[in-house]
Amino acid sequence: RRGAGYPQRRRQAVRDSSIAERKEDAASMKLRRTAEDYLKTIYLLSQKAEVHGTYIAEALGVSKPTVSISLKALEQEGYLMRDENRAFCLTEAGLKIAKATYERHQTFRTLLEDLGVDGKTAAADACQMEHAVSMESYEALKELMERKKTSGHE
Repeated sequence: RRGAGYPQRRRQAVRDSSIAERKEDAASMKLRRTAEDYLKTIYLLSQKAEVHGTYIAEALGVSKPTVSISLKALEQEGYLMRDENRAFCLTEAGLKIAKATYERHQTFRTLLEDLGVDGKTAAADACQMEHAVSMESYEALKELMERKKTSGHE
């Protein structure tokens, strides 16, 4: 026998479990966003010169120790490595994520600027949107933009 309070305890356990899952989802989303931001930044910096932790810290506006911890984790996950000069280089997996994140950023930025949003605001909002919008919604928006472009209705 389960006792008189069983249904309430069961519902509370389900609610608690649901809250824990949402917190875990939020934490993993933040982790993914951080990883994507780092990989995109390394990709962009590598277009100009060797990438060192100091440059990443400056670009992201975070401390060098924070960068060091994040880069170590990304290196362990196989997204980047160091070359003979101790500069960071993206692996194939890291490059794939960095390029996809950058493409999403550029797409959202262009969309917002086409809608009349100033460049600075569009860039900041695109940085949020590149992580928040599902792949399905992103692809639909991208397709819409391409259709408008080819039909001449920009």
